[in-house]
Amino acid sequence: MATDAKPKNRQGFNTNVNPKKGSSSPTISANDSSNRGFTIAILALVVVGLGGIAFLASNRDSDISDAPQTAEVAIEGAAVIEYPREEQIAVTNASNDAAVGQTAPTLIGTDFEGNEVRVEPDGAPKVVYFLAHHCQFCQAEVPVLQQLIDTGQKPANVEVIAVSTSVVDAPNRNYPPETWLKREGWTSPVIRDDDLSRAFNSFGGISFPYAVYLDGDNNIVARSAGQLREEVTLTLWQNLATGALIDSVIGEGDSQSDADSEPVDTPDPADDATEEEPSE
Repeated sequence: MATDAKPKNRQGFNTNVNPKKGSSSPTISANDSSNRGFTIAILALVVVGLGGIAFLASNRDSDISDAPQTAEVAIEGAAVIEYPREEQIAVTNASNDAAVGQTAPTLIGTDFEGNEVRVEPDGAPKVVYFLAHHCQFCQAEVPVLQQLIDTGQKPANVEVIAVSTSVVDAPNRNYPPETWLKREGWTSPVIRDDDLSRAFNSFGGISFPYAVYLDGDNNIVARSAGQLREEVTLTLWQNLATGALIDSVIGEGDSQSDADSEPVDTPDPADDATEEEPSE
């Protein structure tokens, strides 16, 4: 029997993760004239330190970008129903996902350099990965996907496209996503989602990482949620490339005994406000 407990390898969708603002920085002050010399010396050290930091910042080998991390996305077609919530389904098929067989909307967006990127019925099978920079499971998934691509294990006729979504301007949240993906050597096209995550929502996403597998006509073949085992990802890619049927994968918490079909069990982050609470 399936359980409604939140899987441990995915993060819930919640963009309200901005840190508290308005906190003031401590100030240095002298209580009397006898302390003024000491205070001036401290201030001088602070100025010198800030100057050194500014110098390092201006000369560091960094990809930090001040370019817009979100952008308008054109969405053409009917939205996809939400990913199944009632069971811990890691990979769906027609047996448990009414979206399978539905035509996904066409997405027309831009990458971080402003180049147009499309998800459309152009004859090529695709996997669209919706990734949130602040999601620890996405952070773990991206280098694995890129390593599979780098080592030639992605079928040549399958396109991989990332959608950077749920963007939150907070340095402690692995921001900005452009810098994160460049740091991981991500080579596939990227679409910037808009401020309201409309692309993610139009594809029925409810958690991260989230992937939608499309045939050449933009019809949904399967969907997956959460960080998957490397071998599961490869099987999905290969089946998509050949047009073979895709088996559903039930995650931990269900009674299924096939351990090889379960997604990677990654511990929950402690006290992360963006995580979904387990259902009662």
